[in-house]
Amino acid sequence: MKKLRNVNTNKRKKERKAKQKELQEQTALLMKHPKECCVCNIEFVRTPTTVKEWHVTVVQEKKAVHLTCPSCWGILTEAMEKLDGI
Repeated sequence: MKKLRNVNTNKRKKERKAKQKELQEQTALLMKHPKECCVCNIEFVRTPTTVKEWHVTVVQEKKAVHLTCPSCWGILTEAMEKLDGI
């Protein structure tokens, strides 16, 4: 009797473990986020509004996390738009 489908459980298991490890690394990076804005050094106070307004940027290659306040984020996005327009 011929098999209807080829099940490769070892391959799936390796992929699942790799994804789980990647997720753990990303979670660890986010848990180590700075406590102040990376541009103007304003302290980050955890409240529901600040959590929604502040921006977290993760750089995977450098394994770095940057926290940016809303006013500095606006300045950064404007500067990036000007660079893209050049």
